[in-house]
Amino acid sequence: MPKLTALTVILAVILITVILAILLVNHSTSSTGKARLILWITPWGAGNYTVPSWAIPGVVLAYQCNDPQASMIWINWALYTIQQYVNEDRPVFINIFCEIYQPSYRWRGTLDYINVPQFIVQGLKKINPSGRGFYIGFSEEADCVANATCRGSMVKIYGELKAEFPEANFFYYASDGENVNDVSALAKEANLTLVGYDIWDYKYVNGVVTVPGYLINNLRVLKSSGFNIMVGEVGFRYCDEKAYIQPANWNVKFTWNCTAPSIYMSQVLGELTSSLHPGFIGIWAWNDNTFGVVFNPYLISALENYTKG
Repeated sequence: MPKLTALTVILAVILITVILAILLVNHSTSSTGKARLILWITPWGAGNYTVPSWAIPGVVLAYQCNDPQASMIWINWALYTIQQYVNEDRPVFINIFCEIYQPSYRWRGTLDYINVPQFIVQGLKKINPSGRGFYIGFSEEADCVANATCRGSMVKIYGELKAEFPEANFFYYASDGENVNDVSALAKEANLTLVGYDIWDYKYVNGVVTVPGYLINNLRVLKSSGFNIMVGEVGFRYCDEKAYIQPANWNVKFTWNCTAPSIYMSQVLGELTSSLHPGFIGIWAWNDNTFGVVFNPYLISALENYTKG
């Protein structure tokens, strides 16, 4: 009988310890609720390509969709950059940009097909055969996602990539005008790890920048459907006092103020965190000439401060 009592006490102590540990982990997670930040690096940008340790590198793998060989400089840059982060044992987001750049630019959101050349897939496999630590996906494929036939081809491509990279994660994030039911259908049919929207539309009232309700609602719909959500891109022209006005338009005349975008970014990150708790938020962009975080120390500080505490 004394032995049974001692065993019971020991088991009770172990059980209490496990429960306390679980509660501590849950408290630690819920007390911050911070998303992990992705800093997108572009092949057309400038400056330092080294993403700081407090963020995840996101590499834009861009190429001429109807003639991939014409983009070998960008493709080789992307593969080299991915290799460097794999060497450092860091996770990497890979955003496949299949667009048309010549003779006239066509944004991927207007294309009715996607083509991922086998030589790019094999280049990635040489770097990371299993895909462990990779997050691979597409973004802003608006017309394709809206079309059931083209969406089916995207699902097929995701399946082929999963077969090549069985340990990778896969994502899609939509542009703001995409129908949430179409985005949800893609995520479900392709069994994606992460799905979400980018944010290039803002409201400004009395010095405060917020995200429009329709975008918050779309992300909530995805989350309530059981998907792990991400915000693919949040961006502001890097030293523009009115960076919230047509923020994706690089032709807008700047009103020079390098502190303003950092304030707007902190406001938006705070709103997204408190209202949605996404797993990841992508920042556009680390080295792009118009949106480059690397060129604005105030913006760097705002992002790093977000990741703390």
